[in-house]
Amino acid sequence: MSAIPPGDSSLATGHSDLLRKSAVAERADGLLPEYREIIGSIPPEAGFGGIWESEMFLFYAAVKPFAPKQILESGRARGKSTLVLARCFPDARIVSVEYDRQSENAAAAEAKLKLCSNVELLYGDSREILPGRLQPGDAVLIDGPKDFRALKLALDLMRTERPCAAFVHDFLPNFPQRKFVERNWPAAFFGDDPLFRHFQNLDAERDPRPNPQRRYGIFVCLPPPLPMAYWKLRFRLLTHSKVSV
Repeated sequence: MSAIPPGDSSLATGHSDLLRKSAVAERADGLLPEYREIIGSIPPEAGFGGIWESEMFLFYAAVKPFAPKQILESGRARGKSTLVLARCFPDARIVSVEYDRQSENAAAAEAKLKLCSNVELLYGDSREILPGRLQPGDAVLIDGPKDFRALKLALDLMRTERPCAAFVHDFLPNFPQRKFVERNWPAAFFGDDPLFRHFQNLDAERDPRPNPQRRYGIFVCLPPPLPMAYWKLRFRLLTHSKVSV
């Protein structure tokens, strides 16, 4: 993986107040009507896994004040989250990377997103692609790779001090990667926090299935700056991941 040049440290400061979970929750209440209107034109799609509307709303509420010119998405699946990003941030370039070009999901995503002029669909290893595409002020959404590999990708991007925030999916309670963040990143917060729970009503509105059993992957929001020196955080991550195997 090629090295990323260091970013402007000023981008990693001044964000802490905007990305406090209480501030995000308060802001979300005001943004809910416009988000409902935005996703109202998107056909409901349930039963395929992926990221729920309430989870994307958390990303929207957290990231909107930064008005990112570009959003990097790692893991596209059927393109549901990508489409929400394209509609919620029409002035941003959405760079979305999916690993497997041959999967059925890839074809479904391409069909869904073919009219989105602000979306760039790429295939390959996001750990190799995204570092070269990262720009100051970008927002980052990672839903693949998974587990500690996802955290490593987030750290490698965040160390540049370029992203305004990084969201990583699939951080369920008691998962090893979640325990690591809870212990080492005090400013991070999770999508299943009681402050955000009532926004799951969005999913009930959008899920046409009778008596659905919705499962949430749960986002973690990683605000800048890194909570400690990169080398120290990477060493702790390596140690924790080996112990958790």
